[in-house]
Amino acid sequence: MRIGFVHSSEFPSLEADVIQVVQACRAFAALGQQVTLFVPRAAAYMNDAAARADVSRLYGEEFAFEVVFVPFTTVLGRLKVLGSVRGTLDALRRRQLDLVYTRNPWTVAFLPRAGVPYVFEVHEERVHNRSPLLNSYLRNTIVRNSRKPSCAMMVAISAALSEIWASYGVPREKLAHAHDGVDLSLFDSAVSRDEARRRVGMTTERPLVVYAGSMKTDRGIDLMLQAARELPEMEFRLVGGKDDELARWRGMMTQMGLTNVQFAGRVPHRDIPLWLAAGDILLMMWTWQVPTIRGCSPMKMFEYMAAQRIIVGPAFPTVCEVLEDGKDAVLFEPDNLERMIEALRRAAKLHSDPTLPRAARRKAEAEYTWEARGRRILNELAERGYA
Repeated sequence: MRIGFVHSSEFPSLEADVIQVVQACRAFAALGQQVTLFVPRAAAYMNDAAARADVSRLYGEEFAFEVVFVPFTTVLGRLKVLGSVRGTLDALRRRQLDLVYTRNPWTVAFLPRAGVPYVFEVHEERVHNRSPLLNSYLRNTIVRNSRKPSCAMMVAISAALSEIWASYGVPREKLAHAHDGVDLSLFDSAVSRDEARRRVGMTTERPLVVYAGSMKTDRGIDLMLQAARELPEMEFRLVGGKDDELARWRGMMTQMGLTNVQFAGRVPHRDIPLWLAAGDILLMMWTWQVPTIRGCSPMKMFEYMAAQRIIVGPAFPTVCEVLEDGKDAVLFEPDNLERMIEALRRAAKLHSDPTLPRAARRKAEAEYTWEARGRRILNELAERGYA
């Protein structure tokens, strides 16, 4: 099947949505589909060739799918997606495609005009966080278009999110769900914990807690710092974050007088497995303030599962769709600092026991690779008459 994947974020980059799109395209290509990604070029690159040349540095290997850069213009200085509609439609129409796939809600408004069936992959219940008016417009457009023949399917990234969109009015026969996944090939290295620590430039004899992810204020970084203050017997390494975010948290760390916390900053996605391998405990963190938390499926969770280290994280409903406390992870009540500290202490006692990490890895291998996810989506499409 010839699949055109449409995305509106600048490419290439290390933003989570772009990484997820790259992995989805890779999975479809590995399963024998002919995939073309239609995406705007990041402004940091002088030309298309320069952007393509940076792919292996950022993502670890060349792509087995084609990338077509589309115009990235604005409407009234904003609304870049709307400004790019004509160029994207023209690019789609120049190709002979069997299916268009997207995860951007704005594109659903114009994809019925593309002339081929489309799949919309929904990642949140609120599709525009800054404007209630635009959120209402987009949600109504998505629901209305889901009832048209041009919509082959809607894929929600969790069972909970699928139920939310069914309640909005999307026909249940158009809905499927598929959690995010992991590229196991990135985690198949036999690098030891000591070797990983040497390669990332750190040494410690104390239990090492590693967090890799966003440093936004709603991710609970302040809770991590408070936990570090209560757990001086542990070391904390936090990987990720933009410069302004890191400045904020480093300032708080200094004010708190913490000496057992270090921020590594952003690293290429291909280096994340090395940082996870360096840890004894892998800490997932979100709070109820994350706008997508009721229905999200974080890639971080599946990468942690593949890394074969003990996982500690908040027991949000969609996390519990995947992980089980005491069986493959140590989970705690969200937004509860005391329970978080207890979970970290419990994990520190268990970190040399391979039972939970091995169980998490086996589950990732069986159910949550990107190829398993892609196969599930393709099977759902086949059941609906698209193959």
